[in-house]
Amino acid sequence: MRLLWESDDAPVSMVLTRLNEGRERPLAYTTVMTVLVRLHEKALVTRRFEGRGYVYCAALTENELIDSASARAVDDLVRRFGTPALVHFAERLDRLDPEARAGLERLATRTSEKDVP
Repeated sequence: MRLLWESDDAPVSMVLTRLNEGRERPLAYTTVMTVLVRLHEKALVTRRFEGRGYVYCAALTENELIDSASARAVDDLVRRFGTPALVHFAERLDRLDPEARAGLERLATRTSEKDVP
């Protein structure tokens, strides 16, 4: 993904070349192609046919991907472990920098106000 964020878009051959820079054991073309196809199937990259193959492009910015992955991870933890997971999150609030903690407190206040009839 980092290569696609840096280059906007790239064919498999370019991704392969960049990934193999400095590698002792180079990756195979088919390995890189398979990973890009799977990222496309997960809607993390888009592709268009150009010349003799596909050119791939990141579908999300790095921040959008981090936000999406974080939301899924938290949802999964809460779904699997419920209240204990939330308790552990709350216990770690003291470890956050003050600005991040204040932002979370504002979000919690805003969210709880929506729940009041």
